[in-house]
Amino acid sequence: MREHALSRLLKAWSGTGLRESGWDGTTLPADDRETVIVRICLLFLLIYSTATVFVRSSWPLQSFQAGIFLLVAVYLLAGIRGRTERLAGGWTPWLVYLIPVWGLVQLLAHVTASTLETREAVLRWGALAGVFFLSQTVARTKRGEHIVLGAFLCFATAMALLCLTQLFTSRGHVFWIFPTGYPDVYATFPSHNNYAQFVELALPIAFWRALRDGRKSRWYGLAGGVLYASVISSASRTGMALCTAEVLAVLAIGLAKLRDPKTGRQIRSVVAMLVMVPILAAVFTVAAGWQRVWHQSDLKDSYLVRREYIGAAVEMAKHRPLTGYGLGTFTEVYQQYATRDFPFYANHAHNDWAEFAAGGGIPFLLLVLIPFAAAVPTALRHPWGLGLVAVMLHACVDFPFPRPAVSGWMFLMLGLIYMTRTRDMERRRLAKLSTAVDTSAHSAV
Repeated sequence: MREHALSRLLKAWSGTGLRESGWDGTTLPADDRETVIVRICLLFLLIYSTATVFVRSSWPLQSFQAGIFLLVAVYLLAGIRGRTERLAGGWTPWLVYLIPVWGLVQLLAHVTASTLETREAVLRWGALAGVFFLSQTVARTKRGEHIVLGAFLCFATAMALLCLTQLFTSRGHVFWIFPTGYPDVYATFPSHNNYAQFVELALPIAFWRALRDGRKSRWYGLAGGVLYASVISSASRTGMALCTAEVLAVLAIGLAKLRDPKTGRQIRSVVAMLVMVPILAAVFTVAAGWQRVWHQSDLKDSYLVRREYIGAAVEMAKHRPLTGYGLGTFTEVYQQYATRDFPFYANHAHNDWAEFAAGGGIPFLLLVLIPFAAAVPTALRHPWGLGLVAVMLHACVDFPFPRPAVSGWMFLMLGLIYMTRTRDMERRRLAKLSTAVDTSAHSAV
């Protein structure tokens, strides 16, 4: 009787019966057709944004934003689902939707140094908030989460293979066809740091699945090795350090949480990963040219230019701590606070958190920081989400947030983590309910 009641509660929460099995052996609820359509459209838009990141014109970004806004509008206005939507619980996820609103407040209050730049920033942040919303709707079940993460991992692995094959053969041409004006390209990314941030999001997924899936672990391990090797070959110093930390963290958590005392399977998986990763990294590094990797890693001042940019952003935040100078206006305001002249274009502060405070003040910094910081505990409990933590750290010395080819996937991962947290809370609630029912039954006897 008690099991019957709990079964009905689970079905009511998931909205459907349990029909399919997941990669970790758990039983997963099937998704309806509408959810599948939205999922495909969302993944297509994110892949499109990444595939066109090298284009300097504004049309790829604008079409990506228009696609996200259209998808959200159709979902909400046309009533794709005939029932109440289940989103992540708690108040922190709702702060994400206030991020673009802050830019609108700046425009209405006329406190921005550049109306045009702030309008563009509002549209970009609005599209990212749309990605966050849609990611929750397509991953409301464990099965949906599994499919989205698998699709992202497959795409990221394909990008890593493209990066390794064209790194020293394309001469700055994406797909060996489209010129970028840069001496090197990394898959479709002109910046090796942005490419490393993209890989940082996918790498923990590969290794966590390698530890969890006995049948396909070798393929997941191979995918992780290719991803890791591509970052080594790209010679992004921060990317190399963070990816190495990710690998060690996933393996340590896997050894602690997943060890099977009877078979020792997880110990063997961890040992296999420890052997496979450095071998693949070494092979691809030698193939790509170890001299370049060594030269890039041996630069004396890793914060050359960035130190001055970050210092200027901090000074900007000190002068306008409540309102900032306007979202996206760092380039326009930087010269007022520059301490040295450089023959470089100061497009960003190379520290997104400092630039958030400079452009939007401390309130805007908190609007962005709190939702991401609140997701960290769940990412530690579910190591496939550790990539989000890595990119948050990488944002201290670079700018992943202004690039939807990276930040789009970040907000997708953020939505998945919040939905996972909601499911964890529901499971704990049902466990307490089960304990209470069991206690009542014993008392009645």
